[in-house]
Amino acid sequence: SGITLEYHAIRHMLNLETVYTYEGTHDIHTLVLGREATGLNAL
Repeated sequence: SGITLEYHAIRHMLNLETVYTYEGTHDIHTLVLGREATGLNAL
């Protein structure tokens, strides 16, 4: 299946997914804080 850490390409893809998930969490957190501050829903 290719989903092992033995292959460099999949290792880099797994690292990118971690970064993407982390950044997405930050964006959601920002939207929730904005909603709490303004009362407007941006989601």
